[in-house]
Amino acid sequence: MIDLSDRSRIIVTGSIAYDDIMNFPGYFKDHFHPEKLHQINISFVVDRLDKHLGGTATNIAFNITRFTQTKTSILGAMGKDHIHLTDFYDEFAIDYSGSIIADDLYTSTGKVMTDKADNQIWSYYYGAGARGNEVKFEQYSDNAFVILSANHADAFLHAQTYCIKHTIPYLYDPGMSLTWIDDENLKNGVGHAAFVVGNDYEIAQMERRLGKSLKAVVSKEAGIITTLGAQGVEYSDNNESYKINAYPIEKLVDPTGAGDAWRGGFVAALFEKKSIMEALKVGNALASFAVESVGTANHRPEKEEIVKRANSLN
Repeated sequence: MIDLSDRSRIIVTGSIAYDDIMNFPGYFKDHFHPEKLHQINISFVVDRLDKHLGGTATNIAFNITRFTQTKTSILGAMGKDHIHLTDFYDEFAIDYSGSIIADDLYTSTGKVMTDKADNQIWSYYYGAGARGNEVKFEQYSDNAFVILSANHADAFLHAQTYCIKHTIPYLYDPGMSLTWIDDENLKNGVGHAAFVVGNDYEIAQMERRLGKSLKAVVSKEAGIITTLGAQGVEYSDNNESYKINAYPIEKLVDPTGAGDAWRGGFVAALFEKKSIMEALKVGNALASFAVESVGTANHRPEKEEIVKRANSLN
């Protein structure tokens, strides 16, 4: 495991966004006609609308604050409608002074509509997020650990290149970037990471793309983390391997954001001097709180509650 004892700041890179989540009380399939797919004109009337703060950077940084008071900085981009986000960051002492605020664009926005069969239609506007490649890391990166999570392609590669060039340790989370990242950048990102994380499908996709196991690509000190949802998480490095069960949930309300909560909890625990095994358990525990409420940053567990759940896991 890479030593983080000399690190005093967590930098979170990734998307900063608003999420509009809508429910359609029917089935999409009943309204699409195969012979007219070249000429679609459909209006769906929804019966529920929830507006949430979101984006991977927002979600991860918020979850970090649930377990540690380590200085946490978001380095991303938002637009002229940033006020709800920046108020939220102020409330939870998340530093955003290094983020770009574009006064000529709107913040990235995702809109999703879900039908009764859990089929989804998404639209996503990058907006100000495309300006993430303008972020200046220099004044924030001393003694920092970086989380590289899904973002606009230019912003993601800007952060990856900076970390590699300046030998800054980072957690690499390329899962939602696998549809656009080329093999060479993927290999470089994996090869220089302190930790590589993804769900079992994403890990398999990385290995398929790279043509070899991740263990053959990562540095000798790096850890490989596979999140398994309700089955927990697996971890391996050159010295040890673990499988930690998920915390049993009585009622799953909304799985959205569980992965971001896990990442935030895991990194936060490392900065609280927890062992790898303990940090894996904290990640599982915090993810369990996230899925018990709607939205990605609406849960409010205290540290003691997280520790209690983490200690119950094996």
